[in-house]
Amino acid sequence: MTCTVAKAQTIQGKIVDETTGEAIPFVSIGIVGTNISTVTNDAGEFILKGLNLPAKLRYSHVSYLLLENEINAANNLFVKLKPAAINLKTVVVDPYRGQRLVKAALEKATQFQKESFHGNAFYRQLTSINGKPSQIYELFYDLEFNVSKVKGWLAKQSRFAELNEGVSFSMSNQSYLTFALAGYLFEDRKSGKFVTLKSLKDFEITIEKYIEQKEQDIAVVSCKYKGSKKHFYINSTYYIGVEDTNVYRLENSIFNLPMTINVTSKIPPAGTTIATFNGAKTDIPILESISSKLYLNLNIRGRALNPVISSMLTVFQLDKNLKTQKFTELNRKVQDKAIIESIAYQPDFWKDNPIVKQTALEDSFIKMMESKSAFGTMIDP
Repeated sequence: MTCTVAKAQTIQGKIVDETTGEAIPFVSIGIVGTNISTVTNDAGEFILKGLNLPAKLRYSHVSYLLLENEINAANNLFVKLKPAAINLKTVVVDPYRGQRLVKAALEKATQFQKESFHGNAFYRQLTSINGKPSQIYELFYDLEFNVSKVKGWLAKQSRFAELNEGVSFSMSNQSYLTFALAGYLFEDRKSGKFVTLKSLKDFEITIEKYIEQKEQDIAVVSCKYKGSKKHFYINSTYYIGVEDTNVYRLENSIFNLPMTINVTSKIPPAGTTIATFNGAKTDIPILESISSKLYLNLNIRGRALNPVISSMLTVFQLDKNLKTQKFTELNRKVQDKAIIESIAYQPDFWKDNPIVKQTALEDSFIKMMESKSAFGTMIDP
């Protein structure tokens, strides 16, 4: 009798457009037959841990044809995806179809609003001032979420580093904003103009194009606010399956974000978010990733500062057993810094443990801070 023990492998790779060679962000990569998955970063790069080879990987993106392949070695992967065909001919045939699709998608999601999901997540936030990275923190936590929002979290590991160059800027609750502004129901929000079942008449809703996929076409539907542009509002673009009316991707452009800033701000804060949902073989799309960028224009003691706060959340594994945990409610009062300070920094955990592959900018900043021995819980080198 022969016994073979399969050792869990870690693979990394990059995904590009077959035609242009350009990197593709937000590609979902999953291990077929498991709940383990990740998404590519802005540079099209990814890392997957816990593979027992051989394994079959599944690559999906709403704008590209689905690809599955079996890998037998944990070498660096270079994957090319073929763009899906774009159909513009049928866009103007029915001018009200876009509104009906958004309405149907929101109505369908509302039916599942009381259903909670649980998973392991990784979050990275990078703050740059005038184009130069100044602060980074990373968190591993468990999440409880539904179709409209993240309900609670439970932080497990964290690390933080910040440059000390006289001027600093920090967002105390960027993670809350990331979650709050990337949902697709927004029904419980008290202020602002955004797409809901009650506000469809306030938006100009247009199907921009159809992406032709094997199982069904994906309608790309833009929703632009028609009212006053002086107040907080969000323009959204939904990627909706024309047959199952699932939301597969949501892009938000956020204007006049209501924030209290204790310095002069000539231009109201603005931001963007991209949320992706894993809706394959399910009645409801389940949150997969959220990327956000917040832009500010500040004036501090006569010096112009332009902070950009970028964040990336990935739910890399769903786990029903996590529902027995006691989660902390996520609201605007939650302070990221306080959460980070409450967790002892464990260097061994972070060594060679990047669940989400860093971009070149993040990687260079992390290596620089590591060279300064700067990482730790709230260490300021």
